[in-house]
Amino acid sequence: MPGLLQKLKQQVADFWKNLNKSQKIRLFVTSAIVFVSVIIGIILLTRPTYVTLLSSNDTKQIGEIKKVLDDANIWNELGEDGNSIIVNKDDNARARIAIAESGYPKSGLTFEDAVSMIGISTTESDKKHIWQQQKKAEIERMISSYDNIDSAEVNLAIPEKTIFTMGDQEPAKPKAIVKVTPNQKLNANQIQGIVMLVSRSVDGLEPEDVTVVDNNSNILNTESEDNLVDVANTQEQMRRDMEKHLQNKVYEYFSAGQFENFDTVRVVANAFLDFDTVKTQAKRIQNPEDMDGGALLNSDILKEELINGTVSGEPGVESNPGTADAPTYQLGNNENSSYNKSHEVKNYAYDEIITEQEKATGRLIPEQSTLALSFWYGQRVTDDTNLNDEFMNQVRLAVSTATGIPLENISVTKLKLAPPEVVEKTTADAVKEFVSNYGVPIVLLILILALLIATLRGRKSVESVQLPEPLPVAAAGPVYVKPEQPEIELPEIELEEKSEIKKQIDKFVRQKPEAVAQLLRNWLSDE
Repeated sequence: MPGLLQKLKQQVADFWKNLNKSQKIRLFVTSAIVFVSVIIGIILLTRPTYVTLLSSNDTKQIGEIKKVLDDANIWNELGEDGNSIIVNKDDNARARIAIAESGYPKSGLTFEDAVSMIGISTTESDKKHIWQQQKKAEIERMISSYDNIDSAEVNLAIPEKTIFTMGDQEPAKPKAIVKVTPNQKLNANQIQGIVMLVSRSVDGLEPEDVTVVDNNSNILNTESEDNLVDVANTQEQMRRDMEKHLQNKVYEYFSAGQFENFDTVRVVANAFLDFDTVKTQAKRIQNPEDMDGGALLNSDILKEELINGTVSGEPGVESNPGTADAPTYQLGNNENSSYNKSHEVKNYAYDEIITEQEKATGRLIPEQSTLALSFWYGQRVTDDTNLNDEFMNQVRLAVSTATGIPLENISVTKLKLAPPEVVEKTTADAVKEFVSNYGVPIVLLILILALLIATLRGRKSVESVQLPEPLPVAAAGPVYVKPEQPEIELPEIELEEKSEIKKQIDKFVRQKPEAVAQLLRNWLSDE
């Protein structure tokens, strides 16, 4: 084994000695490129991936969790905002186990925790406070469970109920402030959903008493003035959508392809929508089904009749005090007397039909909407011969039928396109455009050709040294035969460091020392 290593070492040394200077430089450059590429590949493959272990607005809890990870020798780092902890992806599971064993993260007071905190010595005030904290934690968990909410904090201000009031003072109402950290922009409906969730979770809490803010202290639930702005923006968006809808209908009518009457068409619609809210209520009373009149609920009938009634007694007393001149009463004889009395009360019930009707908002009013069409010609269609009045009227009628807009509100015009402008390119612009389009490929091609030429010149400069074949050796000894050739003066070899011939000879001497020795012996024999 040591001999094999020594032989391999010698071969490597011989190979290095046989290389010229340019080959050594190329070998150095290639080795450096390969080494750097391998290092970069190793870095990319072994680079750790970091993940967020947890995020919380409770900085105290974040600090405690970081201490737990440090004690467990798990690499961790705080996020840029200080509200999150980042760990290596490979250590994520181990980190979660470590913080779970330490009781983190703390998700707030649960129902089980609240029940366990209530004991015999707990006062009613403490119980109210515990249940209030449990309700607060429950609301926070519900809001944080939304996909677009990272975390939430709820502050409830619930007044104590008391039987003492002063004059006409109204009782205090509960208030709530909700701080959310959204991971995307919340729209009005989502914010209103948070407000309704909180208000419906607390007794006596009205939606207008709930304030929603984000982590930048911006109020998210707008007031009535802002609602008017939102409504105006919504109405404007509806109007634009209706205009686009009308324009698309017209474009679909002309979507068959090219036309011989014009080059292109342009459509602009101005839609007028009705946003007035009208609510009507109508009440109609009718007989019940299968009845000619109302249904009798109750009846009260009283009838009295008296004919030829008799006197039942004298008016006043039987005897009047006083003298004989006392006044007397004149009584009739009740002949042919008659008395009638009738009293009838009946209550009937009828069917009542109450109809409420509310007009839909955002309805298109065609009579107040307008539409304009412009037919352009001048390039493919050179003139407006085919854009006559008959064609215009046909288009106007078709567009009115498709959109519902009256004919008098549709404008149709014809316009001529300007001829294309011919721009003469200067020599400088042509050169600049050529360099911009083909500069990089040409430079690369020149570099490649330069490398090829340098390589070919290097190969051509290496002249192979032809050695004479050694003569056969006779049995009696070596016989040297001098070739019969005229003497030719050979150029002297320059022994400078930069001589390519010297380099090749030195290389040949190192590679074939036996052949060089044989050549020298032949030269000495000739002398």
